[in-house]
Amino acid sequence: MPFFSLRSFRPSGAEDALRRLGEASTEAFGPTLKLISWNIFKSQRRGWLSDLTTLATGADMVLLQEAVLHGGVAHPFHLSSGLEWIMVENLRSLREHVTTGPKTGCRVASSASAFVRTQDFEPIIGTPKTFLHTEYPLADGRRLLVLNVHAINLVSNAKFARQVEQITAPVAAHDGPCIIAGDFNTWNEPRWHLLLKAMGNAGLTRAPVAAPQWRHFNQTLDHVFYRGVRLISARALTHVRSSDHIPLAADFDLTAS
Repeated sequence: MPFFSLRSFRPSGAEDALRRLGEASTEAFGPTLKLISWNIFKSQRRGWLSDLTTLATGADMVLLQEAVLHGGVAHPFHLSSGLEWIMVENLRSLREHVTTGPKTGCRVASSASAFVRTQDFEPIIGTPKTFLHTEYPLADGRRLLVLNVHAINLVSNAKFARQVEQITAPVAAHDGPCIIAGDFNTWNEPRWHLLLKAMGNAGLTRAPVAAPQWRHFNQTLDHVFYRGVRLISARALTHVRSSDHIPLAADFDLTAS
């Protein structure tokens, strides 16, 4: 796999930043939802496609951070996965003609999608972070709001708090169930407590799952939060090693509030 220098990436334009790749294969969710959330590390490690294919096969929804798209063209995986993939192209490499950003795949077609970029930029390379939100109809008439988050890093806690406010704003405006998951870059205790308090104030509960790694100074960066659904189980898929992050899996009962 090619090595992507972070310095070669620049923010993508807001126009046509959302990409739809692949088609949903079912009309409605069942009583349960199987979710995967994974920072895929720009697909730089060997085995990522095999691992992603396996994970997606058993999932209803897959939330990827640092996903890659080459030349704006769908990979054969997107077309054969049975999932509708929506990606926001956050950063573009001028040299490799590659874009990266959060990507959400689901077996049910979304009824709405949008993205929000941070007001602040990360230092040195001067790039923002983006989160993607999608909505899906449920059998009981409710709408499930899903936020796929990659949080801003290497900035002050005040700037981190600004993104957290951006994340909780659509939750406050939504009167149905919500799932928020991704890489929140909670490297230190102040950021972690700030995030946990904000999510709690928005009525969200954190799934009790953690995957600290030595590369992340044994801090937990990836989280799953939920509201208006019942958590059945959550686990870290520690056998998957094709990224510098461990995928998180969570199963939800959509019939319970």
